[in-house]
Amino acid sequence: MVIGAGIAGIQTSLDLTELGLKVYLVEKTPSIGGRMAQLDKTFPTNDCSLCILAPKMVEVFRNPNIEL
Repeated sequence: MVIGAGIAGIQTSLDLTELGLKVYLVEKTPSIGGRMAQLDKTFPTNDCSLCILAPKMVEVFRNPNIEL
């Protein structure tokens, strides 16, 4: 069980499924992504935050070993 579906929880869930584990990803809000989903850029590189986060969110929804 991973608590919190921010970027850290999402990445942890994806990593655990690569090890062959079933993951229950728990989030208290109606959407995943955490604070990173609310940001425009990342520090210190000024990369687009949603450009990093969106593909990981899609992976979570498509992964049969992750239950939200």
